[in-house]
Amino acid sequence: MRKRTAIVSGLALLLIGTYLVSVSYAKPLAPPLRIGVMVSDSGPLYFAGPIQRAAAKLAAADLAKTEQPVLLDFEDSGDSDQEFVYATNKMTKFKPDLVIAPIESNTAVKLLKVLGPIPVIAVSALAEKLENSDWLFRLATSQSQEVIALAQYVVDSKANSVAIVFSDDDYGRTTMRYLAMAFALRGLGKVQLIPVSEASLIAKSKPDAMILATMESSIGFFADYEKLVKKPKQLYLVAGNQANYSNFSWAETLDGALAISSETQVPASFRARLAGALNRPALESSQNPIVSLAYKSYQAISLAADAYQRAKGNGGTRFRAALASSFVDGEALFSDQGFLNQAKYAIYRYSNRGVYSVVGKYDPKQ
Repeated sequence: MRKRTAIVSGLALLLIGTYLVSVSYAKPLAPPLRIGVMVSDSGPLYFAGPIQRAAAKLAAADLAKTEQPVLLDFEDSGDSDQEFVYATNKMTKFKPDLVIAPIESNTAVKLLKVLGPIPVIAVSALAEKLENSDWLFRLATSQSQEVIALAQYVVDSKANSVAIVFSDDDYGRTTMRYLAMAFALRGLGKVQLIPVSEASLIAKSKPDAMILATMESSIGFFADYEKLVKKPKQLYLVAGNQANYSNFSWAETLDGALAISSETQVPASFRARLAGALNRPALESSQNPIVSLAYKSYQAISLAADAYQRAKGNGGTRFRAALASSFVDGEALFSDQGFLNQAKYAIYRYSNRGVYSVVGKYDPKQ
């Protein structure tokens, strides 16, 4: 009996010893990185919300297989101040280590005012000057970078006259000012600034190129644009109105409109996974800028996880410093002010079927 007891005790000690050794040699799991994602489920950019969510979840699923898991909290940025306050209150309770910014500048401005010292990654072209942006990192070019590149492209396309049709809101006025200044610096003298509400002035403008600097008011403009007797040689869209208009009766009149957006190489494997997650097979071959937005959302979460590991799971200042020192292909990803260093562009052509096709690449520095 004593012999049997001794054997059992020995086995127990051996098992305990084995467990202790295995624990001591196992790599400890890093604390989860808490990421708040502000999505557009409502408002003029409502079509982006489901794609933002799907891309973020793909990134989280991939990181779940690594030593750096993430926890996601999705909040709709809303279509009113009340909805925004509700969303930010919920996100504050989540206590994120990092936030993916809203894709609209006005909402991003409000968010940066209430967040405090938390790193924020922007995946869309936000305005140039944002208050409290010391903790902001841009994976997309800024609104001014993108608009100035568009102005340079229009000049390079030999347009002799331009009409900038703008909406009477922050987005429209800001975009119009950037464009007007860019054309003035490039010596283009024939530039008309026309409010989108002035249909008769738009009809009389007859420019070589017309740039629509609007967001929510785009629909009304397009209905009037269909009736123009003499249309411009080229219509240009900006980030705020690069949507799918194929269900409208006037969609054919937009066929051939051009837009410019920061170039993003989206892997075929990601396209396939995104299309599968949303049950939208067309996304697998789509060149729509929304797919680039999805991939930037995926990249933002992957980039944040890498920086969080380099910061050894420490949030705040150490995490910010790790993000600031991110490199891609041997080059610093961000400038000292958090702007994207590697800014090249793709030219998109819109068809009346609601499809955006890449028709060229553009480097305004060349």
